[in-house]
Amino acid sequence: MYGFELEGGFTFYKYRDFDGTKNLIEGHLKWFWDVMEKAGQIPVVFYDGSVECFESFKRLVNVEDQHFFFGFKNEKPSGVFWLNGFAQYSCFVHLAIMPDFFGKGTVMMGKGVLHHLLTARDVSGRYIFDCVKGLIPVINPLACSMAKKSGFSKVGILPQSAYLAVEDKSVDAAIFCAVRNS
Repeated sequence: MYGFELEGGFTFYKYRDFDGTKNLIEGHLKWFWDVMEKAGQIPVVFYDGSVECFESFKRLVNVEDQHFFFGFKNEKPSGVFWLNGFAQYSCFVHLAIMPDFFGKGTVMMGKGVLHHLLTARDVSGRYIFDCVKGLIPVINPLACSMAKKSGFSKVGILPQSAYLAVEDKSVDAAIFCAVRNS
């Protein structure tokens, strides 16, 4: 089972190992889904409308090129992040913090996850990622601020590159980047 700990007592577990072994059960997915749904986070986290119900969340978590990590603190869901959009030594990261951990926990998890991603090594000792990217709709200033406080640099705006399903329109998105050796 692949997992890692962050400062502040947060522990993240990878949902599915590369060999397909699942480290968490469907009940864990449902638990996180229920917390996000109760807090009204679903249309914010999955702003493109691709995930609107638990079944579509479960399908996304099980897609081979989506790598989900679920975080816990004091036996409660604290955060979830997933990686996709892989290219040579880079990926996109998506992060959602559970409501009980907003504030100081948000920045601790953001910094910790980013540090982990940029320092993780493969079995040969090579860094796995040199660059981690994120795309955030500019109409979500809290998420943009969290990205900066976590160690990302805003490198530009991509016009109308984020589709907001609830408004049925495309909006500008900020592209954030963190580089290992900068």
